[in-house]
Amino acid sequence: MVEIISNEKVKIILQAARKRFAHYGFSKVTMDEIAGDVELGKASLYYYFPTKEELFKAVISQEQNEFIKRVEILLQKPITAMEKLKNYVEIRLKFSHELTNLGTLSIHSVLDYKSVFRKLYEDLEQQESNLLKIIIDEGKNSGEFRKDLPDELTKVFIHVLQGIKLRFIRFLKEQRLEDENQMKLESEMKLVTAIIINGMKNI
Repeated sequence: MVEIISNEKVKIILQAARKRFAHYGFSKVTMDEIAGDVELGKASLYYYFPTKEELFKAVISQEQNEFIKRVEILLQKPITAMEKLKNYVEIRLKFSHELTNLGTLSIHSVLDYKSVFRKLYEDLEQQESNLLKIIIDEGKNSGEFRKDLPDELTKVFIHVLQGIKLRFIRFLKEQRLEDENQMKLESEMKLVTAIIINGMKNI
């Protein structure tokens, strides 16, 4: 019973924290504010999350898990590998936009090698690469994609998408991607995806 209550409390805390981080960004949010949102004493909040960084990491981890679940659901759909690859990019764009709103992709956090989020992103990239490989292998087996595509293609594909996003962030004056820039980003990613897929086709 105590465990159920604790899990429910953690869920409520994460929801409140996500809302705060999305609206104000990591640096401007305090633990006092989050504790107030969930009507919890600051000491009790620290019991669940000893630091604001740990709480933020938990929010990001939750977002990443949701992203992976979406891709896993995509893998089960009765569509071609080519369509799955295009849909994967759509899902990734939405996920990336959500992280931007949380303030994780400011130029400082992205380029900081010692960022507290680095391990999270490295683990996510490996999971994402494994799922992407399933899609590409499916395309090879169905004859949609060339048989000689290297295994490294999965990580290269992810790195290309990451690089496009970083380029946009590098030249931003503000900390967030406005709608106009988001549309430009989506357009570039879809164009690159189309070019890569065209090169993968078994012609």
